[in-house]
Amino acid sequence: MKDVISFDSFLETLPFSFTDPELMRKVFVHRSYLNEKEGAGLKSNERLEFLGDAILSNIISHMLFRKFPDIHEGELTRMRAKLVNGQALALLAKELSLDKYLLLGKGERGSGGVDNPSILAGVFEAFMAAVYFHHGFQKTFEYVESLFSPLLKEALEAPGHFDFKPKLQELSQRLFKEAPAYVLKGEKGPPHKKVFEVEVYVGGKVLGSGSANRKKDAEQAAAGEALKNMTERFIEFFPERMPDGELHGA
Repeated sequence: MKDVISFDSFLETLPFSFTDPELMRKVFVHRSYLNEKEGAGLKSNERLEFLGDAILSNIISHMLFRKFPDIHEGELTRMRAKLVNGQALALLAKELSLDKYLLLGKGERGSGGVDNPSILAGVFEAFMAAVYFHHGFQKTFEYVESLFSPLLKEALEAPGHFDFKPKLQELSQRLFKEAPAYVLKGEKGPPHKKVFEVEVYVGGKVLGSGSANRKKDAEQAAAGEALKNMTERFIEFFPERMPDGELHGA
């Protein structure tokens, strides 16, 4: 059975000991598993997610503040957002093989929940909280630093996360004489861990979509996808326009 899985092989990969199997199991319990017979009496990892999210934000902020003393607050915020967004945390969860131990309900597992970025990010955050409870803040800081240090240079050099919306605004105004329209298509997840789904309309057509734990981050993701589509697939979306941007028959 999945709920009595041995974590020994996973624990052997960690650079520290972990002697609380009950806490470790809670890390991997998704709320959907509570509906299964095997999940009766268990608690989900959502409270651990909540704490882990705060711990990660604290440590990443500290790392960035210390390593980049000459970078202004807005840029530090951009870098932190890139480092702790759902996709980045999901990739780290995969690297640590956390996905192999997820306890999911049959429906969630059948719909691909083991690869769901939101679920993977959540289990990563829950794991960070468990490390904190077991080893304290300093050991957790050192572990998080070892995981994220290789990503800092990439975060510094990557295109500005918060540049997507103003760039799309400028391009849309120039080509269509109107601003992009962002539409909230849905929300899912518990109150403390909502995921917002947003679409962006440019020239009357949906050119991008995005999802994130904050509405403005979902809008940024949608704007980024729209910019890519306008760059790579403009004629596909707007066949009525000439490649030089002029309207047919104008």
